[in-house]
Amino acid sequence: MRGNELREWRQRLGWTQSDLMEELEISSRQTLSSWENAEEIPRLVELAIIALDQVEACRKRGGFESQWTPAIIAHRRGEKRREIFEKGSE
Repeated sequence: MRGNELREWRQRLGWTQSDLMEELEISSRQTLSSWENAEEIPRLVELAIIALDQVEACRKRGGFESQWTPAIIAHRRGEKRREIFEKGSE
């Protein structure tokens, strides 16, 4: 990924540099600016951007945050345990 693609992606989401810095947990605006002006960004940063892009896509569909609350995860684990128990007792 090139730096200008990173900038375009950030702007397409409507994020400021500060928003992206917060998501990536970096404190240096200079670092982000250097990435956005670089011929190629570090691979680790590119992977983080890919992950953030997926999270944002899920949020836009409305399923990410509501789909995986701790209560729902615990409930699904309980259902799975019951299935295993019921199959074992047959």
